[in-house]
Amino acid sequence: MLYLWNTFLKQIRNFFYEKGYLEVSTPILLDFPNLDPNVEPIEVYVKEKGEKKKKWLRTSPEYSMKKLLAKYKTDIFQLGKVFRNDEYGRLHRTEFHMLEWYAVGCDYRYLIEEIKQLLNRLFGFTEFEVISVEEAFKRHFGESLPKEQEELKDFLKRYNINYEKNEDWETLFYRAFIEVERKLGWEKPTFLIDFPKELSALAKIRNNYAERLELFIKGIELANGWTEETNPEEVRRRLEKEAQKRNLPVDEEFIEIHKELPECAGCSIGIDRLFMLYVGANSLDELPF
Repeated sequence: MLYLWNTFLKQIRNFFYEKGYLEVSTPILLDFPNLDPNVEPIEVYVKEKGEKKKKWLRTSPEYSMKKLLAKYKTDIFQLGKVFRNDEYGRLHRTEFHMLEWYAVGCDYRYLIEEIKQLLNRLFGFTEFEVISVEEAFKRHFGESLPKEQEELKDFLKRYNINYEKNEDWETLFYRAFIEVERKLGWEKPTFLIDFPKELSALAKIRNNYAERLELFIKGIELANGWTEETNPEEVRRRLEKEAQKRNLPVDEEFIEIHKELPECAGCSIGIDRLFMLYVGANSLDELPF
C-alpha cells in the first residue's frame, strides 16, 4: 500500500511538472482562517516571541497560493495537508491531503479537460460526462431546482426530505443535493457544472450561474474548482458576508492581492479519497496512514 501511495503521488507530480507547473509550499498555520462555506476551520494558540497568539490551520492552501499567484503570475500546484473541524467518517477526516492548482489565463472548462487528462493517466478513463446542476436535478427528481426559498421548502416536503424551519437557501439546497450526488459518476466520471450563483464561493458569475465544477466518481465528490473572481470589491462582499455569518475575521491582504491577481482558474482534489478509489478501497479506514 505504501509503494502504491508513493507511485500515486509521483504520477500526480509528474503530470503537473510535464505541463509546466511549479510546485509550491505555503504555510499550514495562518493568521486568518479560510472563509470556506460549509467548512469549519480549526483555531490553535501558539507563542511567538513570548506572546500568545491565535492562529488557524488552513482548510485549503487557496489564500496563500493566490498571494503567490498575484506576485509571480505563473501556473502553480501544491500537494499538502489541510485540516477541517468536525469532519470524520467513511469519506472524511479532520486531517487529509489536498492537491490544489491554478492555471493562469484559463477558465473552469480548461480545468475539466486537465482533470480528464489526469484521470486518464491514473485510472485509464477515456469516457466522461459533463452535466449542469439543473440537468442533474431534473434527472434525479424529474423537475427543476426551485429558485426561491419557500419553493425549495415545498420541494423538500414533496420528497420527504427533512429540514429546519430557519435554514437558509444554501442549506436547503444541500439537503436536496445530497440525494443527487450519490447517483453521480457510477457509469463514468461526471463533472457537475454551472452552479446556482448563491453557491459561487469565489467563482466568477456569468449568465446568472457560477463558473464552477465538481467531479464525482461512484457518488463520491473528488474535485471542486472554478474560474476565479478577480474583482477585489466582489471578493470583499462575499468574504465579509461569510465572516459576519460565522463571526470570523477577514484577511485584508488576501482581498487586496486581487488587484494584481491574473485571470485564472483553480481547483482542488481530495487526494486521500482519490487514492481510495485508486486502490479499490471502500473507506478511508482501509488506508494505513
